[in-house]
Amino acid sequence: MGTNVTHEKIQYWQNHVEVFKSSGLSREDYSKENGIRVYQLDYWRRKLARLNKTQSVIPANQWVPVKISDEAIEKDSHIDLRIGRVRVEIKPGFDSKLLAEVLRAIGAGC
Repeated sequence: MGTNVTHEKIQYWQNHVEVFKSSGLSREDYSKENGIRVYQLDYWRRKLARLNKTQSVIPANQWVPVKISDEAIEKDSHIDLRIGRVRVEIKPGFDSKLLAEVLRAIGAGC
């Protein structure tokens, strides 16, 4: 994806594509009812299909290893950890014991 495509924009269009697929409406009717252009819906349907083909699917209960270098940490940097519907923002200097307790409390098992 290009650098100007935000996570929110991707989620916005993923939602539209999913709702369109289950709506039973034509592309034109769905677009008209939702105030979007047909070409936008078509573009995002293709773009998201390509993206899904190139990304491997990771089961929801599987941890993914992440390497973080000290050089990569900036003053205002943070990590957004998403587990199901729960979002945990982790900033430099966090309390690792507290994070482990929070993850256990939400059932993330670590």
